[in-house]
Order: sequence, then C-alpha cells, then structure tokens
Amino acid sequence: MILQRLLSKVSPAVWLTLFLAGSVFYLWRLQQPQALIEVAADALPLQCVSYAPYYKPGMNPTIKDTFVDPVQIEQDLQALSKVTKCVRTYSVSQGLDYVPKAAQKFGMKVILGVWIGWVDALNMKELELAVQQANQYPETVRGLVVGNEVLLRGEQTEPKMHEYLQWAKANTKAPITYADVWEFWLKHPTLEQDVDFVTVHILPYWEDKPVAIEQAVAHTASVMGHLGTVFKKPLLIGETGWPSQGRQRFWSKPSAINQALYMRGFLNAAQQNHWQYNVIEAVDQPWKRELEGTVGGYWGVLNTDLQPKFKLQGAMAERSDGFKPYLVALVLAVAAVAWGQYKQVPTKHKVMQAFTGLLLGLHGYLQVEYVQMAARNLGEYATLGGLVLLGWGLVWTQLRHWLGLSVHACLEQSMLRLLALAFLLTSAGLAVNGRYLDFPLILVCLPLGMITISLASASVREAAAATFNQTGFWLTAVFGVMAANMAVAVAIMEPGNVIAWWWCAACGLALFVLPARSLQLSRV
Repeated sequence: MILQRLLSKVSPAVWLTLFLAGSVFYLWRLQQPQALIEVAADALPLQCVSYAPYYKPGMNPTIKDTFVDPVQIEQDLQALSKVTKCVRTYSVSQGLDYVPKAAQKFGMKVILGVWIGWVDALNMKELELAVQQANQYPETVRGLVVGNEVLLRGEQTEPKMHEYLQWAKANTKAPITYADVWEFWLKHPTLEQDVDFVTVHILPYWEDKPVAIEQAVAHTASVMGHLGTVFKKPLLIGETGWPSQGRQRFWSKPSAINQALYMRGFLNAAQQNHWQYNVIEAVDQPWKRELEGTVGGYWGVLNTDLQPKFKLQGAMAERSDGFKPYLVALVLAVAAVAWGQYKQVPTKHKVMQAFTGLLLGLHGYLQVEYVQMAARNLGEYATLGGLVLLGWGLVWTQLRHWLGLSVHACLEQSMLRLLALAFLLTSAGLAVNGRYLDFPLILVCLPLGMITISLASASVREAAAATFNQTGFWLTAVFGVMAANMAVAVAIMEPGNVIAWWWCAACGLALFVLPARSLQLSRV
C-alpha cells in the first residue's frame, strides 16, 4: 500500500518520459558503429558464393513451373562479379543451365550443382544436362556437385549416390564431388572414393549444438582440422556463413554485426589456413523463410536489391536506417499535438499526447519492420499484424485514461485477455515447435510498458476498489500463468539464449500487470 501510494504520486508523463528515453537509447545504440576485425587485403575477393536467383517476389524453386529469365541471370552475375569470381549453383533446371554461359561472359567460374531428389528419372535428367554443360564449358565449370545434402534429407541411399557419382565421372572430365554437412561425410566416408574433392558444409548456427559468434570461426577451424585427418582428397567448404536476421538458437544469435564478424574472421582464417571455400549465399532468399523461419531468408552477402549487406573493412552498425524511425515518431507526435490543439485540451495533456505519439512512432516503426521480416504467409501477416493493432489499441485506451476520457471497461478487459492469450499461444508455439519461430518481443514491449504505467500511476483508492470475482481477471491470470510456465520451459531448454530469457521476463511482467490492470477495471 505504501509503495502504491508513492508510485501514484508520479505523473504518467514522468513514466512516459522514462519509457521514451529508454526506447530512444535502445535504438540509438543499435545505430552506433562498432570497430570490427579487418580483413586482410589478400583475402579478397570472396573465392565463391552460392547463387540462387529466387530472390524476387513470388519466385520459389519448389514451384514446378518456375523459370529464370537469362537476362536476370546475366544481371545477377554482373552484380556478383564485383564481390567474387565464382558461383556455386544447386541445379541446372528452371533455366539455370544458362549460368555457365553467362558466367563465361564475365570471366567467372562455376561450381555446377546437380539436384538429386527422390525420383531417379528426374535425377538422371539433371545429371545429363549438367554433364552436357560441363563438357560444353570446360574452362568455366570448375566442378560438378552431384547432390546437395541428399543423405541428410534421406532422399537417396549411399549405394545410389555411389552410382550417380560413378556415372558422372564416366561421362565428363570435370572434377566430381558430393556436398553434405560435415557430420554426414563422417557417417559416409566411402563416398570419398568416387569424388575428386570432398565438399563439406560447416554452419555454426545450424549445428546440433549451436556455436556463439565468438567461437564460430574457431569451431570451423576445428572441424576442418578433424576432417583433414579423416579424408585424403582435397576439402572444399561448400557452405559457410552466418544469418543477419532471425531467431537466436542457444548461443547463436543472427544479426548484421555477427554476420560481418563471422565473415571477416572466416576470410582471415581461410587465407591463413589455405582453405578452399564457398560462402552461402550470394543473395537473400525470402522463399526459404517458409522452410526455415525468418532466419532462412537472411544469409545473403547481398540483399534483394543486390546491394552489399555488410562491409568487410571499417566500422559497422547493426542498423543503418538513420533518422527514419525518429522522423516517423516526430510526425505522429506532431499529429497528436495538433489533435489536442483542435480539441483544446490542457497543455499537460498535449505533452502526454506528444510523448505517446513519439513512443508509438518509434515502436510502430520497429514493429512493422518485424512483421515484414517474420510473417511468411497471409495467416502470419494477419496474426502478427493483429497483435500490433491490439497493442496500439491498448496504447489508445491507456492514453484516454490519463486524459480523463471515457473508456469502455469491457473493451479494455477484452483486449487484456487477448494480449494474455497472445502470450500463451506464442509461448506454447515456442515450447512445442519453436525451431523456426521468432520471439516477438518488439510487438509486446509497447502495450506492456503502457499498461505498467497505468498500473503504477493508479491511485490507492482506485487500486483497492476492485473485487476478485471478475471473469476478466481470472481468464487473464490463467492465460498469464500458462504463458509464463511455457516461457520458462523454453528458456531452460536453451540456457544460452538471452532472447528466450527476455521473453521469460516479458511473460513474467505480463503475469503481474495484465491481471492487476484487469482488477482495476473491474470496478467500472
């Protein structure tokens, strides 16, 4: 009661100021350049990068009739020729058989991929076309990759892969290889006898025990050292890299800074250890988000506008959006003050409207950005977009309370229950099948903060007026308890995942403030 009395004396405007200052500081920190390790000049350009042209809206290699225009392939390779002199493909179908011809025009090499799947007839068709291209462009095709992670996916057996490799060797002089994650090469070492070099994938983020960025390059070096003692033929790192966006897995955190850190460290290590490598991947692949969540779409060296995502020299910031979020916030603040002026509200109310507009602008900017990255289909756009709108609705109701305007208690009770339900469903999804789901922290910070301010600034009489026999309170409390329990389970499963613990904290705060706010409203 004493604490409530002390807190109630602090104006909501003061709490809003503190909330706004914290939000601005958070965004400002992300925009500050950080000094990173430098890449040795002789480690550039990149040796080779994975090239898949499916980065434009609607493009997806899993759609049967997809065909890539030769003009696009030439434009893509022209852009890539500025960062590398080699590309690795994964198929020769859907128009990709044009890649060797286009690469020849730009003086580039190609590691030509042959897609091996379930159907033998389709596999042989791919093989025949790939061999024909390798024989037609022997100076351009530096190797033929017969199958990519086929054994990992379980789509063919080891004996069948021997057959495909032997057929390819009998029909072309191009060097032959097979590509898979390094663990599966250790499980199937006899494949070495049918290849000219061993192509291994080393992706610290996707390991069964994900590796933190600080140890990622050392992990890659350790794997390469071990493989060097097992295999006698040359090794090619067929895929390595780091994602710039997406869900943190244990200690592995995707971010723009971490992507640059890994690439810079890896390039130096590759130069020092004389590794042959191919980076995944050339351009961000939005379609992969359907298969791997947000993180699947953000492994590219270039973004979907074919612009570099990070620098290999000099300092770099996590965000590079400049004044745009602050401008959005300022526009909303001015609009809020103008509305207050039109309604002739007191000056202190205009101040609260302005601060609320600034907060809504900053958080709204980040929320819309998050939805665009995380939503993979119409259902997810509707779900995440609905959560954004729900949060904005709760911001609006809290502001009306502070301005002394009427609010329908039943409407706010319903919104509180919906927010508690959103916490529950999100935590349940993360607990049951969270490998490809993100933690939507940015979508709940704003409404939680505003509700907490309302709770803190309520008068003692208002806080004590509620009764405990209200349906709104019990439903909200039950949802909150279940959400918090599942959030703790998720964090315990991934003890090194800082974001998971922050989600735990958000669920814990929600467990307290949502039912408490519901009790305050029950007096109405």
